[in-house]
Amino acid sequence: MKVYAALNKWKRRDFSYGDADCCQFAAFIVKELTGKDYSSEFSYSSEDEAEALIAQKGELIDFIGGILGKPSFELKDGDPCIVNLPIVGQACGVKLSNHIVCLTEKGMVRVPNRYLVAGWSV
Repeated sequence: MKVYAALNKWKRRDFSYGDADCCQFAAFIVKELTGKDYSSEFSYSSEDEAEALIAQKGELIDFIGGILGKPSFELKDGDPCIVNLPIVGQACGVKLSNHIVCLTEKGMVRVPNRYLVAGWSV
């Protein structure tokens, strides 16, 4: 139930890199659930800046892994995850039952687990 409360607490706004994007969304949910603010470890304000930060590590999975460490095979609701979506590519979200909830330019979406690439227990 805490995950649903955190999802409902997310302030809906237009997609914006550095404010309302997939990484900021996942970091917000994790902070609500654990009190740990992982977003304090990275900062960007545009798509170009976000891509440059990610490129320093490789792909989004490498960037998130650099912050959260080694992925886990035991995931619970609210754990941050990376999915690989057709056309979009890698995106960050949080585990919720048999889905990953992600924030995209089209809004919040539920992605089936089959697109899960990695996740981290927090």
